[in-house]
Amino acid sequence: MIGELNMKPIKKGDTYVISYSFYEDKCETDPLDVSTYSFKLQAKNTSGTVMIEWLNADFVEINNYTRKVSLTPVQTASYTAGEYTYELEVTISSNKYTWMQGYVEVQTQVTS
Repeated sequence: MIGELNMKPIKKGDTYVISYSFYEDKCETDPLDVSTYSFKLQAKNTSGTVMIEWLNADFVEINNYTRKVSLTPVQTASYTAGEYTYELEVTISSNKYTWMQGYVEVQTQVTS
């Protein structure tokens, strides 16, 4: 079953950090070793245009079951404000799986 999870909003021009930890079970007691897996996240608008894309290099390994994405203010400033549908795809060997999906909102910056 694909996990439904809305991501925390991305504020244009701010640093954005998000971590993903993966477990064998819903109780999160047995970490899943994802050290050999590849990750890709895409968020699209209602027309199907890719608005956000994070490739495997963006998912920095913290330990064998946690990956972290860190975006700079310059990176987030380049995003277009709006709400998008995203999917997190994981590649294991040559097999691809969608592990997570939901919405992510990019918010405009009030301060400068």
